[in-house]
Amino acid sequence: MTDNNELTKDDIVIDPEIEVDAEDPNGISVYIETWFDVDEKFGINTKADDSEWLNMYATYNPTEDKLKIDCVLSSDTKYEEFEYTPTENEAQLIKDMIGETTRNYFGCTPKEFVEEFSDDITIGGI
Repeated sequence: MTDNNELTKDDIVIDPEIEVDAEDPNGISVYIETWFDVDEKFGINTKADDSEWLNMYATYNPTEDKLKIDCVLSSDTKYEEFEYTPTENEAQLIKDMIGETTRNYFGCTPKEFVEEFSDDITIGGI
């Protein structure tokens, strides 16, 4: 992380198991691997409980250029969700990294990814 606590490319990895978001056919859902001190970044204390961890997920709509980050804090005894609003630099970094991942693994841009794969999902059981 930078001195002002912003994430850098060294702090996160976009999992290549990308999918079109079930709720937004123009959205891409990704898991973000956290390679940074989540306690420092989010003001939590996972170090106090060996069974506690944080999962980070992003939904990126390339058509509207919108990014949403959801975090899930889990342990043997609790489950807590919260939304994280990234800084402008972090948001751009994550969108760029999602783009790199779609190009490297699927040979397309994020927008092309949703256009190609949104037909593969069923919304509302229909």
